[in-house]
Amino acid sequence: MRKKIIFLDIDGTLMDFTGELPESARTALCRAKAEGHQLVLCTGRIKAQIYRELLEMNFDGIIASAGAYIECGGREIYRHTAAPDQLARLVDYFEKTRTTYMLQTEQGVVMTERSRKAMIRHFTDMGMTEEEMEKVMVADIFLREDLRSCPDVEKMAYYDAPVSMEKIQEVLGEYFKVEGASYKSGEGSNGEITCAGENKATGIRRYVSFVGGDMAATVGIGDGPNDGKMLAETAIAIAMGNASDDLKAVADHVTADVDKDGLFKAFKWLQVI
Repeated sequence: MRKKIIFLDIDGTLMDFTGELPESARTALCRAKAEGHQLVLCTGRIKAQIYRELLEMNFDGIIASAGAYIECGGREIYRHTAAPDQLARLVDYFEKTRTTYMLQTEQGVVMTERSRKAMIRHFTDMGMTEEEMEKVMVADIFLREDLRSCPDVEKMAYYDAPVSMEKIQEVLGEYFKVEGASYKSGEGSNGEITCAGENKATGIRRYVSFVGGDMAATVGIGDGPNDGKMLAETAIAIAMGNASDDLKAVADHVTADVDKDGLFKAFKWLQVI
């Protein structure tokens, strides 16, 4: 069998929304790797927010920050960060609208104290304890009161905005791309913000080019809003059972939910295990 390069989202695909890796998913990953297929994490999370147990599984590559960071075999091969003037404009807008937001950097998550307290309320309203929230967040949170000059920002996220995602996109303009968040809950809109032109599809192309691979051998598996471009880019597209209907509509195959052996069943359908 021709060896495949499989790009895997994390939240809602590999891990459930409480941060647990189903045992069947672990089995599928180990068996596919033993068969010689390349496994690449492809996530909206910054690397510092990737669960340690996944990092310890020695994936062949990592595409993090929705394409703004790429590594292969433990070696960084690409990184893109937001321009300082554009970042300052975004921060000013979120402060003016009192939106809860975080900046995602190489070192971890950077927030104001106001946003940290509001984020805790957001997750507790979802039924999470603060300890459960910290488990899902993974990375350290660094507090700063002025985020306009924060360095090395690869990506941003916001919660409970008092305006729509469309309005935020309109205000931020063409430099940024605003998409819905994987975690859908709370009052107002929740989303992820990347620099335009940095997404999972561009990350996949850069990774495949670096390893001298063939796009015809690629597989994308995901469930969230930022997985749309990934599934459109890879030769085979698989949506999780818990994915949105629009993502399922463009997939070649829809597997079961993340907590119902979805990844294992997807790998069986692919015949990589």
